[in-house]
Amino acid sequence: MNDTASGVPIVAFLPSAWKPRHRDDLVRLGSDFDGGYIVTENIIRHTDFLVGLGVGTDWTFEEDFHKRKGCPVHCYDHSISMGQFTINTFRSAKVILGSPRIDYLKRFSLSKLLRPIKFRAFFSGKKKHFKEKIGDNPENSSDFKRIFSRIPHTARVFIKMDIEGWEYSALGGLGDYYDRVTGLAVEFHQVSYRLDEVRNHINALEKFFNIVHVHVNNSGVTDERGIPELIEMTFESKALSDFNETESQREYPIDGIDFPNVVNNKEYKLEFRD
Repeated sequence: MNDTASGVPIVAFLPSAWKPRHRDDLVRLGSDFDGGYIVTENIIRHTDFLVGLGVGTDWTFEEDFHKRKGCPVHCYDHSISMGQFTINTFRSAKVILGSPRIDYLKRFSLSKLLRPIKFRAFFSGKKKHFKEKIGDNPENSSDFKRIFSRIPHTARVFIKMDIEGWEYSALGGLGDYYDRVTGLAVEFHQVSYRLDEVRNHINALEKFFNIVHVHVNNSGVTDERGIPELIEMTFESKALSDFNETESQREYPIDGIDFPNVVNNKEYKLEFRD
């Protein structure tokens, strides 16, 4: 856990209403650290199409989902491109080759140098990257109307969303497509000082989806109430089950499934209260 100097675990608190429903089929896809998300086997089984909103330099979640399901993948991120990765890699390689300093060389890994190749290898065929920003203004960003216009009408879609605070403006446009969504994995940012806004979005989602997992991102802090700055939450469509699962009695984070987003930071223990 995220310990104080005295060894007492630091506890993060979330509202009791956000406690997940119990699921026995949770599975982690993607990195063991930042970039990995928890879904259910039930979600994977029913999904025909994956949408990844926010990619950065880590598309391991999308890779793992595609390996499991073989479905088409559409990713959106305006901050990356093949050209940008190539230029950055060329600059890094040029510096490395011109520097005898071992400490500098240690800062660069082979995976960074191979990033353009990996990007090209993954984003091809049924797996597409759109260099577009996500938002609610179709004049300068892609909203869910545009996103779903590129997906067959009969396809059932899972959405991963990590868009650095833009989730609040984007989520409002998802309501028209709830019946086509098997689930969502959402990273909510600025939770501690946008708590009412987060609550409103979760209340809207819970009319159609069950919360099946939640994790505190340990790259953020907690406020004086213990409310975390960053949380990752997975929702599963209620239409995928004939029953409403019981409330989870697990401890969070879950051993063997949850891992710290930042390797050198200890995890927060999560508790739920009114």
